[in-house]
Amino acid sequence: MTKLFYPVIICLTLLFGGCSSVQTQKKTMPDTAAMKDEFTRSYLTSSKEVEKGFYRFKSKTGGYTMLFPVDAVISDGFGNEIHGDYYEAIIYGAERDDAPIMVDSTYENKNITKNTEVNLDLLSSTIGYEGNYQEMKDTKLAIYFAQNSFDVQDTISFNYFAYIKSQHSTQAIQFIYGVSCQKADKKCLSATHTFETTAMKIIKSVNFIHK
Repeated sequence: MTKLFYPVIICLTLLFGGCSSVQTQKKTMPDTAAMKDEFTRSYLTSSKEVEKGFYRFKSKTGGYTMLFPVDAVISDGFGNEIHGDYYEAIIYGAERDDAPIMVDSTYENKNITKNTEVNLDLLSSTIGYEGNYQEMKDTKLAIYFAQNSFDVQDTISFNYFAYIKSQHSTQAIQFIYGVSCQKADKKCLSATHTFETTAMKIIKSVNFIHK
């Protein structure tokens, strides 16, 4: 009863104009997976794409922004965790050409992020990786990037992952972009360059907000 009564009061208070505006907004909202999901939408700064195929995501810690695929949905529950303004973990997924995509992004603003070696060891352990990282730096970010793949029965999983550090604070992100292809799906298997390009595009879009 309360749930029904509250919006009725709002509508009467606004003399129906407010409700009409809300209805119009819903009708004009982009027909994308990200915008149709209320929880995901709460992380996005606008319903307008900042680049073709991407919205702008803003962490609920207020610590960073990054590009976010229009066809992705953030998990409300599993893998979603936040502690104050110093830690946040999110998982989001999408499906393109029958290929499931899952992204795990973990943000920290702690002194431990200064120890790059320890954090790269942790990322490598998480993903089952034993190789080296490609290092990329500019005036804002230090990025350590790598990739691997492994077989799971009839599937091949491709992972593109990075440790992203601010050059001016203790802010950092552990980012993992995973794609699963059926071994029989030649189209998916031939798209690995596209997967890597998309992952790198998101990684390089990270913008830390210094308070």
